[in-house]
Amino acid sequence: MFASQRLGLIRFEAASPAALELKVGLIKECNRHPDADKLYVSQIITSEAEDATTLTVCSGLVNFISREDLLNKKVVLLTNLKPSKMRGIKSEAMILASEDSEATKVEVVNPPISSELGDLLHFKPFIPEKKPSRLKSKIWEEVQSKLFTDSEGKVVFKSEDQEYRLSGSKSDDFAFVETLRNTIVR
Repeated sequence: MFASQRLGLIRFEAASPAALELKVGLIKECNRHPDADKLYVSQIITSEAEDATTLTVCSGLVNFISREDLLNKKVVLLTNLKPSKMRGIKSEAMILASEDSEATKVEVVNPPISSELGDLLHFKPFIPEKKPSRLKSKIWEEVQSKLFTDSEGKVVFKSEDQEYRLSGSKSDDFAFVETLRNTIVR
C-alpha cells in the first residue's frame, strides 16, 4: 500500500511518513497551562545558536510526566502540523510520545542518541526529496495510525508486513522510548 519494493523500487503515496517533518528539540522551559489542568506549555529550541527560534508547544503530559523530567530533555517534534490554539495558547509543534493500551502510562519519544538539536529524523527509506509541506490532518491521522514502538522500544512505522525504524543520519541509531513496548505512538 505505502511502499512497493518490487524490483527494488520504492513508491511513496500521499499518506507516507515522508510527509512528516520530525526534528530533534530540547525543552528549555515547561510550565502548567494557565487555563488547562492537563496541559504543559513548553518552550523548545531546535538549535544551540543564540538566535535560535523557540517553539511554543502545548502537550497533554501533566498526568503522566513531571515537569522536572521534561525540563532540558531532548524530544522528537512534529513541526509541520498547522499551529493550533489550545485554550488560548498557540502550539507550534507536537511532541511525539508513546502510550500503553490502557492510556495509563505515557513516555516521550527520545531521539537517537547520536542526534543533535535540529536534526531531521526519517523512517528510512521514506526520506522526502524536499522539505515536507504543511501536513494535512487527514494525512497525519493516517500515518499516525501506523506508528508504534516495537519489542525493543524503537519507534517504527508499520506498512505491509514491514517495520521501518525512525532514525537520524546514522542508520544504526534509532528513536526510542524507555520502557514501553509494542505500544502506539502519537
